[in-house]
Amino acid sequence: MNKDIIYLAEEAIRRLPTRLDYKLVLLENNEDNIILRDTKVEKMLRATSLSLAINLYLDGRDGFFYTNDLRQESVEAFIKQAYETTRLLEPDESRTLSDPERYYKGGGPNLMNFDASLSEMAPEDKLRLLQETASEVEGADKRVISMQTRYMDRGHQAHYLISNGFDGFEQSSYCTLTSIISVEGEGGQHPMDGWGETRLFFGQMPRKGIAPTALSRTLRKIGQRPAPSGKYRMILESPCAGNFLQPLLNAMNGQALQQKTSFLMDKLGEQVVSPLVNIIDDPLIPGTRGAALFDFDGVATKRRELFTDGRLRTFFIDTQTSKKLGMKPTTQGVHHLIMKQGEESLDEAIADSNRAILVTDFNGGNCDPATGNFSYGIEGFLIEQGVITQPISGMNITGNMLDVWKRLSLVCNDADPWETELIPSIAFEDVSFGGC
Repeated sequence: MNKDIIYLAEEAIRRLPTRLDYKLVLLENNEDNIILRDTKVEKMLRATSLSLAINLYLDGRDGFFYTNDLRQESVEAFIKQAYETTRLLEPDESRTLSDPERYYKGGGPNLMNFDASLSEMAPEDKLRLLQETASEVEGADKRVISMQTRYMDRGHQAHYLISNGFDGFEQSSYCTLTSIISVEGEGGQHPMDGWGETRLFFGQMPRKGIAPTALSRTLRKIGQRPAPSGKYRMILESPCAGNFLQPLLNAMNGQALQQKTSFLMDKLGEQVVSPLVNIIDDPLIPGTRGAALFDFDGVATKRRELFTDGRLRTFFIDTQTSKKLGMKPTTQGVHHLIMKQGEESLDEAIADSNRAILVTDFNGGNCDPATGNFSYGIEGFLIEQGVITQPISGMNITGNMLDVWKRLSLVCNDADPWETELIPSIAFEDVSFGGC
């Protein structure tokens, strides 16, 4: 990354006719994306971008601007135009930089979350991994209609420069390998499912097992049909459990509070969900996705409790929103979320369920951010007397987020440590399921 660009931009701002505050972020992103259709290459993409993001703060006005043209003369002309545009904005007293006392000042751990080799490796090395993955199930089952094997990696670097005292650099990377398979089902159905793994470093990626897992997950869907409508124990499989948590996190956002579109309004400090809900955000664990020493405003990150024994402990409030709400700022949002796990495995949770539905995927739906009322389409499996008896599709779940989360009865032990949100499989009692 050529950091000289950001200092040239800073000099151009200092030459403007009016003194103003600013935030500059020089961003470099690298991405490789390769897709195999069956065993043939369908897509190969390598993308590199270098860009400059600028916030100008002038008498309560906050202008945001973005450019990929980083030639010196272009940057200078761009900043002059940005300045003239900012002068036309309506002032807002809340639009200021963060308190410099809150900035990251160094001394944090080495996060060990950047693989520089990802952008240096030859595409053939990544293609070879895809081909090895696809070959594991090639010809394994005559019901297979198609298989798509995907590899993707991203590397991110950013240099921040803020006029009231922050100069910081961050970098991170990750890569994913995924297999998606469709098969010939019953009655004209073509079930599809997949499996994927994510790692920070290419050398950590599993070399075997992804495609066989995807095939197994797809074959078990053959014969999908709705189960009888009614109330069931709902077990959310770990890969989709985080989706069901997302409306709670959205309701903790300061902007939702400001706009009065949060079903968690005025509930800070209250027990709003089951005592089994214990969730923290810890961005300072080396070698994890989402790890960060500071946020987009330069504010130092730290371990935060989000829910303790079901009690709401914090909101996500940035500098500007804090001024509008008259509340102390906290953080912009989640970096590396961890839900405290239980002792049971998913298999044990299934065996302990008399009448339940294991939800493995959500198919559309929505949640009202102001009330928490929701309706989601689902896929999964009917469980009777501790045994999976049929695959399910064509059903939905309905209810209210806070009501259902109060009925959380089990937290399993199977969270994926490589995800940004470590949410294990979880179970809720008496959830309403209906046919679509």
